[in-house]
Amino acid sequence: MPPEDQIRAWMLVYYTMDEVQPAEKFWPKVGREVHDYYKDRFKANDEIKKVAAELTANAATADEKLRRLFDFCRTRIKNVNDDASGMTNEERAKAKENKNAADTLKRGVGTGEDIDVLFAALANASGLDARITRISDRGRIFFDRRSTDRFMLNGYNVAVKVDDSWRFFDPASKYVPFGMLRWQEENQDALVPDAKQPSFVRTPLSAPEKSKQKRSAKLKLSEDGTIEGDVRVEYTGHFAAEMKEQYDENSAAEREENLRDRVRGRISSAELTDIRIDNVSELDKPFAYSYRIRAAGYAQRTGKRLFLQPAFFEHGVSPLFSSAERKYPIYFSFPWTEEDEVTIELPAGYSLDNADAPAPFSAGGISEYKPSLGISTDGRLLVYKRNFFFGGKGNILFDVGSYSQLKTVFDALHKQDNHVITLKQGTASP
Repeated sequence: MPPEDQIRAWMLVYYTMDEVQPAEKFWPKVGREVHDYYKDRFKANDEIKKVAAELTANAATADEKLRRLFDFCRTRIKNVNDDASGMTNEERAKAKENKNAADTLKRGVGTGEDIDVLFAALANASGLDARITRISDRGRIFFDRRSTDRFMLNGYNVAVKVDDSWRFFDPASKYVPFGMLRWQEENQDALVPDAKQPSFVRTPLSAPEKSKQKRSAKLKLSEDGTIEGDVRVEYTGHFAAEMKEQYDENSAAEREENLRDRVRGRISSAELTDIRIDNVSELDKPFAYSYRIRAAGYAQRTGKRLFLQPAFFEHGVSPLFSSAERKYPIYFSFPWTEEDEVTIELPAGYSLDNADAPAPFSAGGISEYKPSLGISTDGRLLVYKRNFFFGGKGNILFDVGSYSQLKTVFDALHKQDNHVITLKQGTASP
């Protein structure tokens, strides 16, 4: 469901020094004040101008300039707010307060806000127009412009004007890819400050292909239903950012145990070896893990037949929506894509017994499911592919009245993911 504060009734009682004004006057006033607050912090001294010139030398486009500045701020400035920054508690305690972007550049240390301010200052020194915005967190509540409480816009990121439109960046969130924001700040009204005419600009919502689970498995099936082989899973976009934040402070042993628990939650007989977890703290590479699995009883044997679920990564996954009715709206954090390829070597003497592929479906551009099932020419290798996306056209929030249609989509997905094929011993290859 949406955030609890979006659903329940609540009242906020607070003191304020602000004059009571209607929202259409209040937020422009706040926007002008935010502009004035950052004006001095943005000032570029000789060192900022020098670094900006060096970083953007020979950059052919504004996008290339921004990427270089973004990478510099994300990698060269330690974030005291980040527990995985490598700083000790003593170093954090000794870190001085930065009064402006020049201080942050000189010391190489700053808060998340300092890092974003430095990025904006370097962008301005490179001939671009950058501002620090005010924005809400839709993981907590959906912002309503009718509100007149500054607390509702207590987040920040950087807006840069490129080709007469605003683009948004947040180098302080180190695992969020260039050109994206934390999912909590996407598809939100950002207040872009200005000395005269502040304005609200809607931040973009990343498309499904930006956040992908790419999964592959090369497996071998035995006559007794045991499956064994190698598995690899990669996460990009918001998936990767969340996985890295979850794992970057854990020990290697904790990471491995967490992975074992996740797989055993689906396949209780799973035995995992050769576990490898990659790119836990790498900024731009996909978060990935691989392992070797052995799971007894994966396929069910009855007489001379084996009953096999080709969708290995969906084995043991429960239906997303189990209840017939819904009380609250349905809310997904962000659009996403799943891309699977599973190859299964069949046991000697077994072949497909009139097997058919799962049925594809689509839902008006919001979602699409495309599975395929094939067999090698010698009849020994089964190849299953699965592509699924959800959240197309920016659809991630659904009212209660849409629940039956939404449930129909995910029930169909669950049914097709649990599609079982039959293998028969001693029959001719199809």
